[in-house]
Amino acid sequence: MNPYEQYNNCIGVQAKFLYEGTKIVTHAEKSLRLIGYTGFNKQVKKQAIKLLRNQSPNHPLLVCFKSLPPQWQKLLVQSFGEPQKQVRQTLFEQYYRKDEEAWSFFLKHRTEKAKIPLDDKLIAKYTLNASVLNAMYNLNKAMCDERRKLRGTIGAQTIQGIQKLSVWDVVVNEAIRFRAIEPHTLPDHADSIRKLLNRFKKEGPKALINGRVDNNNARVVTTDVVELLNNLFAGQPHKPNYSDVANTYESFLNGYIEVINNSTGEMYNPKEFPKLSKASITNYLSEWTNKIGNEMLRANNRQRMIGKFNPHFGFEKPKYSGSIISIDDRQPPFKYDNGITSGARMWFYMGIDVASEAWTCWVYGESKEGIILEFYRQMVRNYAEWGFNLPAELEGEMSLNSAYLNSFLKEGEMFQFTHIEANNARGKIIERYFGKLRYEDERDKLGWIARPKALAEANQGDDTKIIKLPKATIIQNSLGDIEKWNNRPHRSNKENETKTRWEYFCENQHPKLTPTNYHAILPHIGYSTQTSVKVGNILLNNATFLLGENGSVALGNRLIELMAELEGQQVHIYWLDNNDGTILKAHIYIGTQYYCEAIAKPLPQKAQIERTDDDKAKWETLSSYSSTVQKYMNERKHSIDKVTVINNTPVLQPKNAFKIKGLQRYEQKETETEILPEAPTDFTSPPVGDLGGRTLKDRF
Repeated sequence: MNPYEQYNNCIGVQAKFLYEGTKIVTHAEKSLRLIGYTGFNKQVKKQAIKLLRNQSPNHPLLVCFKSLPPQWQKLLVQSFGEPQKQVRQTLFEQYYRKDEEAWSFFLKHRTEKAKIPLDDKLIAKYTLNASVLNAMYNLNKAMCDERRKLRGTIGAQTIQGIQKLSVWDVVVNEAIRFRAIEPHTLPDHADSIRKLLNRFKKEGPKALINGRVDNNNARVVTTDVVELLNNLFAGQPHKPNYSDVANTYESFLNGYIEVINNSTGEMYNPKEFPKLSKASITNYLSEWTNKIGNEMLRANNRQRMIGKFNPHFGFEKPKYSGSIISIDDRQPPFKYDNGITSGARMWFYMGIDVASEAWTCWVYGESKEGIILEFYRQMVRNYAEWGFNLPAELEGEMSLNSAYLNSFLKEGEMFQFTHIEANNARGKIIERYFGKLRYEDERDKLGWIARPKALAEANQGDDTKIIKLPKATIIQNSLGDIEKWNNRPHRSNKENETKTRWEYFCENQHPKLTPTNYHAILPHIGYSTQTSVKVGNILLNNATFLLGENGSVALGNRLIELMAELEGQQVHIYWLDNNDGTILKAHIYIGTQYYCEAIAKPLPQKAQIERTDDDKAKWETLSSYSSTVQKYMNERKHSIDKVTVINNTPVLQPKNAFKIKGLQRYEQKETETEILPEAPTDFTSPPVGDLGGRTLKDRF
């Protein structure tokens, strides 16, 4: 809908496209809702917005375009176009829009017999006709609705001798006049165009395609012929060229050669295949649909074929550090003397943060063996030392990582997302940075090895003898290049070129990164040690550890629960060390069951005069750890009541019991019960010893 109107030589805007309506006053369907209805009325009353026309039954409220705030004007132009152009449009132009769906349909359409695409001129012609039909349909509907509101008829009629056109006739006339602006080829007759419109609405864009377009003669070369040519080109043990295939095909037609399909066992019949020229065979084998399979089957270099035929993705670069890390192995282009004449090259495994372009992890060795596990260990160490969570996503290659795809490289374990590809150098962005490292930082160093087939002539090698360097020199040069790289300005930093890649990495960490999942990764990349828990203490790497959770020493009921499970038990500890050799994280297992963490035992300063606040906190932790166990011991002690045990178990005497003569034994005798006389009631204690004339009762 068009919100603009020309009124008294002034461009106006219908107010219902500006405000947000109420239950009583509604706004337009495509209103920008820039202000509430009440606020809009206040602006009009204050004449901040100039009123052009009041509201009436058939005329909406109109305000001056130029009186609107500049920001409102800009939003109107972005949403509905330039007002000067819109008000000059005819009624039909206001409803005309290019039918993008129809254009897409015609673009993808293939003829039924020849299976070839439509010509560009036909696509443009059919799309224009479809767009005009849509405009006619929408204009006809709007005019009919308007006439019904005014209680008029939509058909033709004669009033006072004057012939009044039907709505459809008006629409057809508008469409014919529109031909001067857009030269469509729709019929002029109202009934003919109505039939075409009905078929278009029922069948879609296909209704506009002329049937004669699909009556092209079928091509001589059928799918069977193309299949045979491809098999002759790529299905033989050797690699024939196009001329060889043409000669073989001609000999096949003349009966000199028999061709058998190894998969089906079928023998091709020459009588079923047409005669073809060498040019025709060359043309068909050169088509993309045939080359993509043939050359891939014959290729020795898969990477080159992927680069030639496989379209690659394009992605917007991430803005936050830690969003994705790209990893891969490389060999710096230098050789060291390993006792062999040709020398050897060092292996590096590296990772780069894509957003900041900073190298965040690197390990090296003389071979690939074991380097991948050490790489992941180093990544955990580095990020923990810097105080950052591990990246959310990993992008890497298949060869070294395949063994860990079902363990710590599963999504949600070490990383939230993993993208591992096989034999696709273009799938990893790190390859671009390896190229920059090679040609921008390493090329000018002594002993640099060029690639003889490099694309750029300046990067190609010559006949100069390769200089071998000490292994330590290669390592130091590579680490120095990483340091210089990270301290260079970040390329997206146009305003402040002093902000380096490393500063960008540190200052733009993604806020939604999850904490490092040590529980998932330690059993796979950590070291393991067998030890035991004694009095709540654990000996690990010549240091004492305590039971704990979430990085803190366990206290209270949780400590008692852990002591009940682990005290005196043989345990298995998976751990990883920091860059300084101390324990970064240690988890306690019995078998495959995880129980808790092992936390380094805090050691406060013994001398009180030297104690700091940190020492006091350590002292309190140790005191709480000990007192928790002591308190529990006392509770268990006081919960025990003393009891007397009477053993009434009968002693069985064997018939021939062994006895020693003269041994005194206790023998129970049964006597009658003796009844004592009753005690006197006026009892007075007699004197006991020399009590100075006082009785025991008085003394007590």
